Amino acid sequence: MNLYLIVLLLLTAGAVLEWFKPKYQQKIFTVCWCVTTAVVALRFGQGTDYATYEGIYRTIPAVIDLSKGYICGFYPEMGWRLFCAFFKLFQAPFWTVTMAAAVIEMLLLGRFLKKYVPYQTTGLFLSYPVLIFVYMVSGLRQAMAICIFLGLVLPFYLEKKWIQYVIGVLIAASFHKVGYGWLVLVIAYYIPVRGMVALAGAATAGGLFIQIPAVTKLILQLIPSYHMWRFLWDGTMSLFAVGERVVSFAVLLIFYGWFTRQREEVPRQIQLLFKVYSCGVCFYMLMCCNSYYASRYAAIFKVVECAVVTGFVACCRSSEDMIVTEKTHIGTGIPFRKCVGTGVMAFFLCLTLLMGVKNLHAAVSEGGYDKLGVNLFTYPYVSVLNQKKINDYYDYQEKTDRMYEYNLEDQQLWMLESQEEP
Repeated sequence: MNLYLIVLLLLTAGAVLEWFKPKYQQKIFTVCWCVTTAVVALRFGQGTDYATYEGIYRTIPAVIDLSKGYICGFYPEMGWRLFCAFFKLFQAPFWTVTMAAAVIEMLLLGRFLKKYVPYQTTGLFLSYPVLIFVYMVSGLRQAMAICIFLGLVLPFYLEKKWIQYVIGVLIAASFHKVGYGWLVLVIAYYIPVRGMVALAGAATAGGLFIQIPAVTKLILQLIPSYHMWRFLWDGTMSLFAVGERVVSFAVLLIFYGWFTRQREEVPRQIQLLFKVYSCGVCFYMLMCCNSYYASRYAAIFKVVECAVVTGFVACCRSSEDMIVTEKTHIGTGIPFRKCVGTGVMAFFLCLTLLMGVKNLHAAVSEGGYDKLGVNLFTYPYVSVLNQKKINDYYDYQEKTDRMYEYNLEDQQLWMLESQEEP
């Protein structure tokens, strides 16, 4: 039974119910948040990188045993290694690390949703396909970095507290290096919305331009590095992902333009979040030739989309319908405006449901489950309570042992090379 699919459908129902029964908003969100947290926290061996992370965890010493070699090897970000090293003090199994990480991430995500998203269950639903299912389940380090930013660092950005913001970004980046890219938001803060839209258009044109073979070859001649080669050649463009982001951005841009033409004041908070979101569009479209890099660097901005969508929609509804008000102007409740808001919300709910099904299907095929006769509906959920069941689908111990040996060899090589340096 695909428990992840059931959670997706639960969140869909919760988002719809929240829309029609706003007075039950908090209760609906609490139920959906608790169920989602339990499913993610109790999983075992699932996610494309789960076994890889356990193999790496075995090479990390306890926090009291720090050494020069501690900072080398796969995934050298110190934040994640210190997090794991703490659990090594108690000789805790790796599943306790993933469980703790999931709970912390969901708490931080919940803080973000309660602070900036008027429709919290809807925000949780919109976050599920990318942040929760892809990164919390598989990309553990990046999920932690993203949630630290959303729950703790974003408020500094919106309040223009730049010293605290930079420190917070560096802390988030200590879990995953993509976080360094979020420093560019300091510049984006001072660019007007129209300017960010123009940059998004330029990034789209640039992303398509560098895919011309002659341009690609010229770039590699000018920058003949391995990483540039991997970025330009060792990757493919996901037409679905590009189309989804272009259409989503276009819908929100049209919505934003329509709202401003109604001579309504867009709350400053929503304007700033929209610029953050637009920055993510720039990141993705500029790197769209390689969906791997593009999705990683733009993931956090995709999550911010839920605050932008629900914020705009809230502006189209009457204040009596809202329980959570970030104490901004949220509209006059004109029926036509409600219809517009309902239409936009319905669009993003349907699109997110489609993305969720797509990502769940990808997990089945990329994990090799389809070769075992498993499909989208029968994708098994393995928890810490029945850990041995994971061996029905792949040799978990053999995979973790292999990753442990790879990382150990990498550590030893790094230490030898460092000793040879003058």
